[in-house]
Amino acid sequence: MAFLDAFRPASALADLLDKEKAAILKGDFATLETLSKSKESLLSLVAKSKTPVVVLQDLKKRSEHNKRLLMASAKGLRTARERILSLRHQSRGFTAYGPAGKATEIERKSLTMKRKA
Repeated sequence: MAFLDAFRPASALADLLDKEKAAILKGDFATLETLSKSKESLLSLVAKSKTPVVVLQDLKKRSEHNKRLLMASAKGLRTARERILSLRHQSRGFTAYGPAGKATEIERKSLTMKRKA
């Protein structure tokens, strides 16, 4: 039975890494936060157990894959944020160049008509 106990934390960590991958792909950041607490405790159990090197290599591979997914997700979020900010800036106006080549900011003006009393 002791031999099988050595595989349990590693197996549980492998399952958790699969759940983490699914949460990353869905963009479910609340689940990622919840999983991180369990992941810490499982990592300490795996470190204390006599897990075979092959299993540790598999766990490392899964963890690195999740890391790459998270990095790509963060890059995508940064790019989307920059694009939104760019679109907001463009909606305020634009830059035009005059005959002398000098840049001039053109502000957008309201298209509504004002009534005079």
